[in-house]
Amino acid sequence: MWNIFLSLALFSMAVAKVDYTGYRVFRVHPTPEKLITIKALVDEYDLDVWSDYRHKGDFMDFMVSPRIQSLVKDRMTHFGISYETFIEDVGSLAKVRDIPPLDQDVDAGNAFNYEQYHTLDEINDWMDALVAEHTSVSKMSIGKSFEDRDIFALKFGTGQERSFVINCGIHSREWVSPSTCILTAKTLAETNDATLINLLNNLAIYIIPSANPDGYVYTWTDDRMWRKTRNTDTKGICDGVDPNRNFDSHFGGEGSSSNGCSDAYHGPSAFSETETQAQRDIVMSIGNVKGYIDIHAYSQLWMIPYGYTTDPCADNATLTTIAVDGVNAIQAVHGKTYEAGPIATVIYVASGSSADYMYDVAQVKCSFAAELRDRGRYGFLLPEDQIQPTFEETFPALLVIANAIVDGTCD
Repeated sequence: MWNIFLSLALFSMAVAKVDYTGYRVFRVHPTPEKLITIKALVDEYDLDVWSDYRHKGDFMDFMVSPRIQSLVKDRMTHFGISYETFIEDVGSLAKVRDIPPLDQDVDAGNAFNYEQYHTLDEINDWMDALVAEHTSVSKMSIGKSFEDRDIFALKFGTGQERSFVINCGIHSREWVSPSTCILTAKTLAETNDATLINLLNNLAIYIIPSANPDGYVYTWTDDRMWRKTRNTDTKGICDGVDPNRNFDSHFGGEGSSSNGCSDAYHGPSAFSETETQAQRDIVMSIGNVKGYIDIHAYSQLWMIPYGYTTDPCADNATLTTIAVDGVNAIQAVHGKTYEAGPIATVIYVASGSSADYMYDVAQVKCSFAAELRDRGRYGFLLPEDQIQPTFEETFPALLVIANAIVDGTCD
């Protein structure tokens, strides 16, 4: 009998969700001199950095558990570091709705609520329905995740000479990213716009709604703030690898971590993750990919290579023009201001990134990375009422890239 009770207790512990009640997100505004102190504090208390310090006069956001909040605040006050509470209670924003039963049919046009975040099963069912309702759309598996889930891509357009790959959800807690891919796919499938139809006649667009399916499922079932893959074979005390530090582009360099418990852990080797292998393989197998974008959240940035260095890439001028046109298109919709520029300059140095790999190794000239809404008021927990407007402003910027591919700028 004792063994039964013990087993039930252990099972309960294993499936318990992480409770973020009382967790706060602090925003600090350190001087460059105080930045060293803040980073030491982050390392000492293993704080979850949501948005890292980028350049002089900038800020850093990090989440702190109730247990050490007083201590962290006292330390910041002691060192003269100004801060503000940006999110009072992460738990109040991190609640997820109940996962529905799987025996419900999905109608891509009606029952699926596009202004709601969805589970992976719902997204996969929606993809099936979209393909069934639109003969112009096809679906393919581009690989398997660590936990043996399919990683799916949707294909739109009949263009044979050039392709554009749009990737979403590589960091699992960034839920507005898959939602933006879903609405982009819906728009492409249902369009009656002559200009857009002409674009699709000259371009094949591949959309990957959930590039890290294991991590995404885990954000629904166990830990809303999970970022990495769910690889348990890394031979460390912590699970998972940051897939956007796992590409074979200056792997293991600055901006990635060799600490398996870090959210920026680069993994035991380049392409150790089946999820990053899938990204590589679809681009290489298509063969005519001229544009690629990896869509993240948050900070409102529209970025170009490089991430591993502040040195400009060979196509810096061309890509900067496309990026600036993109942020102007974004601002024209709802007035949101995005910053354009190289990854290492506008956000932080990050080695082993998808955008750098696609540019340098896969030879995709028009390679981008984006950080969608917002600037930190909600961070990774963007409310559902912002899903639609985020898409509405992002889509024109994606079209800027698509048109640059079609007109040969990206050749």
